[in-house]
Amino acid sequence: MIALILLLAPFADAFWAKDLGALHRELEENRSGEQRELFDDLLRLVTCDKLEKLARTDPLRLLVRAEEARRGTPGTLWADVFREGFFRRAVWNPDEKNALIWPDEEERWPGEVLKVGPLRSDCKKASNGPGALALLTPELLKALPAEPAARAAYERAVLLWRKGSVEGAAAMDVERLDPSLRLAARFLRLEAKLDPPEGWIALAAEWPELAIVTRAAWELLRERRHEEVARFTEALDLPPAPPRAEMARSILWVRALALQALGRDAEMLEVLARAQSLPGSGKGREAMRALAMSALARRPADAERLREFSGAGGPDAAWLELAHRALSAGNLRTAREAALRLQQVRAPRWRAEGLAVAGEIGWIAGEVKASQAAFQQLFSQGWRASERESRDSAALQLAHAMVLAEAESGGRRDELQSQLSWLRDQLSARDAAQVEALLASLREAPPESGEQRLALGDVDVVRPPEPPPEPAVLLDLPEPRSLLAIPAADGSLHDWFDSRGAR
Repeated sequence: MIALILLLAPFADAFWAKDLGALHRELEENRSGEQRELFDDLLRLVTCDKLEKLARTDPLRLLVRAEEARRGTPGTLWADVFREGFFRRAVWNPDEKNALIWPDEEERWPGEVLKVGPLRSDCKKASNGPGALALLTPELLKALPAEPAARAAYERAVLLWRKGSVEGAAAMDVERLDPSLRLAARFLRLEAKLDPPEGWIALAAEWPELAIVTRAAWELLRERRHEEVARFTEALDLPPAPPRAEMARSILWVRALALQALGRDAEMLEVLARAQSLPGSGKGREAMRALAMSALARRPADAERLREFSGAGGPDAAWLELAHRALSAGNLRTAREAALRLQQVRAPRWRAEGLAVAGEIGWIAGEVKASQAAFQQLFSQGWRASERESRDSAALQLAHAMVLAEAESGGRRDELQSQLSWLRDQLSARDAAQVEALLASLREAPPESGEQRLALGDVDVVRPPEPPPEPAVLLDLPEPRSLLAIPAADGSLHDWFDSRGAR
């Protein structure tokens, strides 16, 4: 090791003094020996002179080629290389006045000084490198000393993650990395599921990037830590536009679910309205809307808020849905207001639906005359021929709903039979057959012949909409400042100047 240091000392001293002219001279004066090859590579690297392929495996020289492949990468040593004046490049030569000059030869005379040509640099016209991933092989990582191997493994993991793979995360040694890289390394290990998922919460406390917060919020929700979700997501500065809007919407969805679990519906509606307004894909939007409608159904009717969640069907369809949801939730006041809103719509379909819902609300509330009044209004004069199909359909819906309510609670069979008989007489033969089936289902005595007919209305079986999936996170992971492992005069390896990354 001492002999190696002595052999490398002239090259190392010149390089670490940032004197490329002196390094150029040392390399020209010492043209043999494997020890000079690494520093010759380094000189070529920082002057953007293309490096040749290696005929044999040399881990430290392979790192120089990996760094060449990163040329132009922001936040790396290339910012120094491209900066004017970072290196001294002038080559010293003796004064040629009264000097004897002869061609270069192997034999050296006492006092002879080699005349060295100027140092070229092609960095001003050099193109960016193709990336180091192909050179950072598992075999190279195993052949490197521990600290350079940690940086190379981290770089490989970052480059693979950008391609959608977490394969490289297992090879990282987080503790050997520079502190500026450790948070990103922990992120990669968590993404690869190498560390317990609770680590997302701790990482978000140290590194509140949107991607980390997204993962941490979902983890808190999975653990049913709703109060913590609410606090954790309360004051986030979320981006309003792509490409990070999907992560923002995901965080808002998690916050909304936590607020729902805590019974804070008003805040939840604010959050869902904000989530719905964000641009991006339609995944999960229907689930958000369904959650909002279920909350609105428990509250006093709010036309402004309902408009925000109207959906593709428009405001009239939203009022109808609200009426049914509020009725199911036992909020008759909101159900009645929604039904009244529909009755004021000019379009016959929605006016008829409003009357039918009003009749259903009255029947369920024990107000028998309300359903009877709804039927009579549906078949009052003033309905045009083109509007009768909507009217008849709404009347049949009301009849089915009344039969279902009777099946569940009972006690008004005679009144129900009377209203259904009246309705049957108002309808066409085709629709009257449906009402006859409903009447048959109400009879207690079995028929004289055949089977007892049953009709208990229509039961809607609705599959819950798919919630928003956890989005693919977007995060700008830092790359190591340098991949290099450069010998110093004391025999240690450093990555670059200043702190030099010594370990």
